[in-house]
Amino acid sequence: MRKRVKKKIHKCCLEDVFYEISISSYWRKKLFESSEKSMLIIDKDNLLGINDYLKKQIKRYDLKYYVSVVPHMDAAGWDDWGNNLFYFKFEPVEFSHIVSYSANNPNVI
Repeated sequence: MRKRVKKKIHKCCLEDVFYEISISSYWRKKLFESSEKSMLIIDKDNLLGINDYLKKQIKRYDLKYYVSVVPHMDAAGWDDWGNNLFYFKFEPVEFSHIVSYSANNPNVI
């Protein structure tokens, strides 16, 4: 697959990955328990807690994403949000310049 096409697919699926991981009890717990900057991988071999549609997309296009907890100051665009939240960073393994963040309440799993 051409790099340009793969990049578009990664961008398109990033929103779904962002959403699924942010609401998945399994992934939230795993991320809350991880240390800052440790990267977890979402790929065809690591799909627990993800809906079937997204599983199919990840397997079909062999997509790989890193998910990590980052400090508040590293979460671009979340400056107005509080320090009492956990910030998840999402990025395709092949295209680390494509990044998305979410703010997550650690009291809700």
